Amino acid sequence: MKKTINSRSNQSGQVGVIVLLISAIVLVVGLSIANRTIKESQSTISQGDSARVFSTAESGVQQALGNIFEFESDQNMTLPAEFSFEDINLNQVSVVAEQKFEGFVAEKSALEIRINEGQTGTVNLNWSKSTCIQGAANLLIGHYFLNAGNYDVNYYLVGNCPNYSDQYLISANTSTLAPYKFQHSINVTSSNNQSAFIRIFPLGRGSDVNANAATSLISNSQYTILSLAQMPDGSSAKAIEVKRSIPSAPAFMDFALVSGGNLEK
Repeated sequence: MKKTINSRSNQSGQVGVIVLLISAIVLVVGLSIANRTIKESQSTISQGDSARVFSTAESGVQQALGNIFEFESDQNMTLPAEFSFEDINLNQVSVVAEQKFEGFVAEKSALEIRINEGQTGTVNLNWSKSTCIQGAANLLIGHYFLNAGNYDVNYYLVGNCPNYSDQYLISANTSTLAPYKFQHSINVTSSNNQSAFIRIFPLGRGSDVNANAATSLISNSQYTILSLAQMPDGSSAKAIEVKRSIPSAPAFMDFALVSGGNLEK
C-alpha cells in the first residue's frame, strides 16, 4: 500500500510540474504577443503622427511660396531679404532671399539672376558636374540692361562640348569650384548695370549651376524656405527645406535664337 501511495504522489507531482511549465510557456508567449501588438500599435501611431507633421510642414512651404508669388506679382511690393512667420497650422516658417544660386536648371528652362541697381563687378557662373563625354551642357547666357530707355541684351554662347558644332562657341574655363567642370564670368560695368539681369539657359540638356558674385552685385537669385512642424506633445517633428529660383520669363525666344544658327561672338 505504501508503494502505491508514493507512486500516485509522484505522478501527481510530475503532472503539476508539467502544468506549471505549460502555463509558463503560455504566459511567455502571451506576453510576447501582447508586447509585439503594443509595439506595432505604437509604431502605427508614430507613423501616423509623422505623416501628419510632414503634411503640416508642407503646408508651411506652400504658404511661403504663396507669399513669394504675391510679392513677385505686385510691382509696388518689395520682398524682404529675410522674414519668418507662423502659418495657420502653427508651423515656424522662414524665407531667405539669397544673393547666389546653386541648383539644377532643367532643359528648356531659364535661370534669372537679378543685378543690384548701379553696382559693378563680376558674376561667376560654374556649371555641370559631368564632362562633355558624360553629357555636360553648354550655356546660352543673356545679359539684359536698360540703355537710354530701351533694353539691350548681350548674348554669350559658352561651352566646350560640341553639341552645337555649327555655332561659334566661347570656350569655357575650367572651374576651380568643385565639383563643377566649367566656368565663365560676366562683367557688369557702369554701362550695363541699369535695371540689369542675367538669364542662363542650358542647351541640349539640364545642368547643375552655381552663380555667385564676390560683392553685393546680385540682388536676388534664389529663395530658401525652411518649415518646422511638430506634434503638440513634442513626440514627432519635421523640418522641410526647399530652394526656389526667382520667376523668369519663358525661354522659347532664347532657344529660337540658338536654333537659328546665326549667333556670332
